[in-house]
Amino acid sequence: MQKLVALLYPLLLLLLFGLLFLFDMKDPVVIDYDEGVSAEISRVMYLDKELVIPTFNSTEFFEKPPLLYWSQMLGYKMFGISSLGARFSTVISALATLLVIYVGAAGALGSRTAFHATLILGSSIIFFCLARVAMPDMLFTMFLSCCLVLFYYGVEFALQGRGGAPLFWAGCLGTALAMLTKGVIGAFFPLVTTLIYLVSIGRPTIIFRKRWFFPGGAIISIIGLSWYLSLGFLHPRGLSFSRELLLEQYVGHFSGVMTGQPGPFYYYLSILLVGFIPWFSFLPLAAVHAPWRAGKEPGVRFLRLFTICSCIVFLFTSISARQRPGDILPALPGLALMLACLFNRTEIKHPLFWRAPGYLSALLAFLLGIILAAIPFIFPYLADLLGENGRKAPALFEPVHFDFSWWPAPLLFVLCSIFIVRACRRDNIDKLFETLLVSSFVFSACLFYLVLPHYDRIFAAPLARLAVQAAEDSPDGAKIMVYELDGRPSINFVSGRRTVSHYEQDYQQLTEHFKQAGAVVGMTTAYYFERLKNRGMTVIEVSRDTGFILFRPDSAGPIPGDSNSVPQTIPTAPEQ
Repeated sequence: MQKLVALLYPLLLLLLFGLLFLFDMKDPVVIDYDEGVSAEISRVMYLDKELVIPTFNSTEFFEKPPLLYWSQMLGYKMFGISSLGARFSTVISALATLLVIYVGAAGALGSRTAFHATLILGSSIIFFCLARVAMPDMLFTMFLSCCLVLFYYGVEFALQGRGGAPLFWAGCLGTALAMLTKGVIGAFFPLVTTLIYLVSIGRPTIIFRKRWFFPGGAIISIIGLSWYLSLGFLHPRGLSFSRELLLEQYVGHFSGVMTGQPGPFYYYLSILLVGFIPWFSFLPLAAVHAPWRAGKEPGVRFLRLFTICSCIVFLFTSISARQRPGDILPALPGLALMLACLFNRTEIKHPLFWRAPGYLSALLAFLLGIILAAIPFIFPYLADLLGENGRKAPALFEPVHFDFSWWPAPLLFVLCSIFIVRACRRDNIDKLFETLLVSSFVFSACLFYLVLPHYDRIFAAPLARLAVQAAEDSPDGAKIMVYELDGRPSINFVSGRRTVSHYEQDYQQLTEHFKQAGAVVGMTTAYYFERLKNRGMTVIEVSRDTGFILFRPDSAGPIPGDSNSVPQTIPTAPEQ
């Protein structure tokens, strides 16, 4: 029976989350900025058959190592250049992460706890989001999880006198791949976590054994630094450039985390409060009830290793000068394991300590439901409330209709809050866990199947439609002028064209800039288009869509093709 369960659990995980993550992956349009820029860079590399030097708008772009781009190029090979092609590797990474956590935890904590941990992890809003968005965080979390699981079992084998070096070497391979995903931090997190873990169990010298340290170090150095070496041989500036890149950009950025001006320390607490609902409020209880003192138990050691990693990730990202929501993702497996151990208990001994976090989760879900319900009513006033910041989202100045498909989301949030309160009052740990788990799935599904399509329809799809039209209305190879539309790489990805930026302070040189750049059409917002006209610039509106304008200077001459046609492959415009 146990063998059957061990087989059914991972199959069920693959089926359940495979359907959830892959459903309607072709929509929405790639999201600006991070997803859009990675999708565009990998698109250019794929078309140019380039593996070493990433470029954006014909400019070298070394913000991240290229493993994500390589995986997206494989997606384009399988599904064509599309949102699905850009995101497919991220979905596979998410499924692989869940399987790695399950397999690793099942051997240490038991199949039931491992299954519950993966359900908690996979259903959370943060994990659900980053499984469906083409960014390096999920790929990085997969490699980091592989490192920790392999390091753990390598150490366990060593403690039992069974060697364990090959498992450690495999973990070092995962570390090297993590370096190719996000740079030096890919080695920092797993190695520092492992060292602290070994100190905590009183065996700090294991990792420094000759059969462990030297082969493992060679694997990390050769594979983890392989791209930098290749860049040194292929880049015009040679090895000195790759050395500068490694030391100044990646190591410098790493050290800058410690020396730069950090963001607010509570930033990731607020991200977890919403992105890890309804589990976040139970984390203090899980930390208190975790069996930390039973250090000789293999399951406790496994939990300790992942908890150490979660703490390191949280502390490091909290003091970082650059804070992004996705950076907290590697901390989630450890949190999910703690929560699974908490709900694996047989009874609730102190009901008040369980009810309080349950009520807090219910209150937060209720408030989110009320906020979602209020959005259609406050949307017409957001432009005035945001002031100049609202200019970045021109749809705020347009009449937008929210149809019936919007309302199930706030209703389900409110209903889940009611069910959580009822489950807390029953003082049954199994019923409470089931209610929280169902609510977690409902929250994620609501946001990504009900709310996100509206965001795409209002803010992203109109820009994509005009980008496609701009490509159709201009000669092959012509650039698209973007006027006061910075940070919109989705234009490049959807249109397949390069863009050139122009800013309002130089508006008088706009026509000349069109000629110099070889651009025929431009894109801007209705606000800046009217300002151009009011300042006496002769610009002609070609098309308009939900606050975005496709235009051309009068001196550019007639545009080939039907300028009023809108491609049917992009979602239709919202009702107005």
